[in-house]
Amino acid sequence: MLFGIWVVVGWMALVALSGLGLIAWGLRAGQFDDVEAPKYDMLEDREPQDWPGRSVHGRGTTHA
Repeated sequence: MLFGIWVVVGWMALVALSGLGLIAWGLRAGQFDDVEAPKYDMLEDREPQDWPGRSVHGRGTTHA
Protein backbone atom coordinates (compact mmCIF):
# COMPACT_ATOMS: atom_id res chain seq x y z
CA MET A 1 0.00 0.00 0.00
CA LEU A 2 2.81 2.39 0.82
CA PHE A 3 4.46 1.74 -2.55
CA GLY A 4 1.23 2.63 -4.38
CA ILE A 5 1.02 5.97 -2.60
CA TRP A 6 4.57 6.83 -3.67
CA VAL A 7 3.77 5.89 -7.27
CA VAL A 8 0.78 8.25 -7.25
CA VAL A 9 2.82 11.02 -5.62
CA GLY A 10 5.55 10.50 -8.21
CA TRP A 11 3.08 10.81 -11.10
CA MET A 12 1.55 13.91 -9.51
CA ALA A 13 5.00 15.48 -9.20
CA LEU A 14 5.81 14.60 -12.82
CA VAL A 15 2.60 16.16 -14.10
CA ALA A 16 3.03 19.28 -11.96
CA LEU A 17 6.66 19.78 -13.02
CA SER A 18 5.75 19.22 -16.66
CA GLY A 19 3.02 21.85 -16.41
CA LEU A 20 5.35 24.34 -14.76
CA GLY A 21 7.98 23.64 -17.40
CA LEU A 22 5.50 24.28 -20.21
CA ILE A 23 4.35 27.53 -18.60
CA ALA A 24 7.97 28.66 -18.20
CA TRP A 25 8.66 27.79 -21.85
CA GLY A 26 5.60 29.75 -22.95
CA LEU A 27 6.63 32.79 -20.96
CA ARG A 28 10.19 32.71 -22.35
CA ALA A 29 8.96 32.14 -25.92
CA GLY A 30 6.55 35.08 -25.71
CA GLN A 31 3.37 33.05 -26.08
CA PHE A 32 1.53 35.22 -23.55
CA ASP A 33 2.83 38.64 -24.60
CA ASP A 34 -0.17 39.94 -26.53
CA VAL A 35 -3.30 37.86 -26.19
CA GLU A 36 -5.69 40.63 -27.25
CA ALA A 37 -4.33 41.55 -30.70
CA PRO A 38 -5.27 38.42 -32.72
CA LYS A 39 -9.00 38.89 -32.20
CA TYR A 40 -8.77 42.44 -33.56
CA ASP A 41 -6.36 41.61 -36.40
CA MET A 42 -9.02 39.56 -38.17
CA LEU A 43 -11.28 42.63 -38.29
CA GLU A 44 -8.80 44.73 -40.30
CA ASP A 45 -9.72 45.17 -43.94
CA ARG A 46 -6.58 44.33 -45.89
CA GLU A 47 -5.49 41.94 -48.60
CA PRO A 48 -4.27 38.57 -47.34
CA GLN A 49 -0.55 37.94 -47.64
CA ASP A 50 0.83 35.14 -49.82
CA TRP A 51 2.11 32.02 -48.14
CA PRO A 52 5.89 31.72 -48.35
CA GLY A 53 6.99 29.23 -50.98
CA ARG A 54 3.70 29.13 -52.88
CA SER A 55 2.91 30.35 -56.33
CA VAL A 56 0.56 33.23 -57.08
CA HIS A 57 -2.37 30.90 -57.81
CA GLY A 58 -1.74 28.71 -54.78
CA ARG A 59 -1.27 25.55 -56.85
CA GLY A 60 2.10 24.23 -55.84
CA THR A 61 5.42 25.67 -54.87
CA THR A 62 7.58 28.05 -56.84
CA HIS A 63 10.91 26.69 -58.00
CA ALA A 64 13.84 29.04 -58.43
